[in-house]
Parts: sequence; C-alpha cells; structure tokens
Amino acid sequence: MLKSIHLPLKVYFYFCTGLVCLALTFYARSAQALGDLTVTPTRVIFEGRDRSKTIHLVNRGNVKATYRVEFTQIAMDDDGNMSEIDVAEEGQIFADSMLRYSPRQVEIEAGGSQTIRIMVRKPRDLAAGEYRSHLVMYAIPDKAGNSQTLDNLQPLKEKEVGIPLDVIYRVSIPVVIRHGELDAEFSFSSADYLTEAETTELTEVENTDEQGPRVSFTLERKGTRSVYGDVEVAYQPQTENQWYVVGMVKDFVVYVPNDKREMSLPLIAPEGIEIDKGQLKLTFSQGEKGEKQTLATTLVTLP
Repeated sequence: MLKSIHLPLKVYFYFCTGLVCLALTFYARSAQALGDLTVTPTRVIFEGRDRSKTIHLVNRGNVKATYRVEFTQIAMDDDGNMSEIDVAEEGQIFADSMLRYSPRQVEIEAGGSQTIRIMVRKPRDLAAGEYRSHLVMYAIPDKAGNSQTLDNLQPLKEKEVGIPLDVIYRVSIPVVIRHGELDAEFSFSSADYLTEAETTELTEVENTDEQGPRVSFTLERKGTRSVYGDVEVAYQPQTENQWYVVGMVKDFVVYVPNDKREMSLPLIAPEGIEIDKGQLKLTFSQGEKGEKQTLATTLVTLP
C-alpha cells in the first residue's frame, strides 16, 4: 500500500536581481487523494495456459481521483534499487508487446474501487524465457479540485512569491510472462554479521533506524527465471537448541537478468534474547507457511 503524504510542503529558494533579493516559496498541492492508492495483487504472473488476469485499484483517499494506467520498463540493480529504462539490459526481455489491458484511465470515487483486466497474446514462435514489464498507475492532478488548497496556506510574506507544485505518486507492479521450460537455482554466496558498533561505524549516522546489529548477504541466482520468496534470519544462542527469528524480508526477488542481489538486514531479537555468541541461519524459501520450499540456506557463526 502506498501511504498518503500530507502537505503543504514549502521549499525555499533565494535569488537576487540587482539590489533586490526575492524569496521563492514552492508549495506542493495537497496530495492526500493522489497518494492514497492501493493496488492488489502486487504482481501478475502469466504461466502455462493463463490468458487473462485482473488487478484491483482502491482509492483510499477522501476525494474522487482519476488514475492513468500504462506500461513502463524497469531494471533492478544488485542492491534492489529500481530505475526506468528505455533499452533492455542484456538478457532482459520486455513483455508489454504481448499484453493488452483495459481500461487505460479510470475515475474512482473516494473509498471506491476499479478492476483492470490484463490479457496476454503469445505469438506462435515465441522463444522460451521470462518476459517482464511493469504496469504503472498514477493520479492525474485535478487543477480545479486542488486550486482552493493555496487559499488555505500560510499568507506569503513581503517579497515572497508562491508557486504551486503538483506531486504525482506512481504505483507500479511487475507483469511477468513465463513461457517454456524454465528453471532457477539460488545460493547464498556471502553472509556477514555486523555488531551494533560495526553498524554505527559503517553508517556514520545517528539515525536509530540504521543502528543495531545487522546481517549482510548476497543471494545468487542461476537459470532462466526469477522467483519471489522470503528471506528469514534465525538466531540460535550458543547455550540453547532453540532458534529465534530475528529478521525477515517478504517477497524478495532477483529478477532476470540479474545474477545476484545484495542486502543489509537489521536484526531484532525477541524480548529477553541478546544476539551474541551462537549462530545465524539464513533461509530463502518459496510458498505459504506450512508448505514452504527451501531454495537456499547458509549458516553464520558468531564470534
């Protein structure tokens, strides 16, 4: 879910012309209605004989909003950061040429929902592989509806100019087509434990979110497909046989064509447990609770 950000936001810029200095105040319009968009499911995967899928858009804002829907292409780097691209990376194949969707623009009342239907049409000679594009949904600012926002802002001071800015939030989900016999293998090529002191020295910040013990790992992928799974970190004290879950990442993915993904995960021990001597077990698994398939695992001995 994309949470709303409540504005106005003021950003100040100063410039001088001759002997007169002006302060420009940029006001971002209220974006509560534009940011309160929930999309489910968070990914769409076509496999086998799948021909159509549906996604649901929910406007959780308090005013009616218009949303546009379109495809874009996205690449992921080794740290999991996403960026839009125009040209496919080596080994990456876009899916949007085989996909159709409707409607392409929707108007949703506050608290209302809308269904988007996605259909796939594969050519007869389609090569085996994993094809991926991303469906993007974003709100179209309502100039008339938001124009009153500026009237409620703090009055401008002398020699101060206010310029309204519209903040547009975008939600994207991957749409994947898998065709033919595909496989994937995973392994942890590295895993290192960082104490709280080492984490603080490494980050060199006072942000408490960056402090505390962590585990850094690299998950490698081989094969012709990506897999969504969960990374779980469990801790076993040296004096006990019991394992305690101290870290978790849901829906962790290494997209094709990436061959690895790196991450630093904060560790939070249960009350009464201190992460000290013992060992950590990292597990990458797929499936629901009770029916999980372990795809990779590794142990880290704590000094």
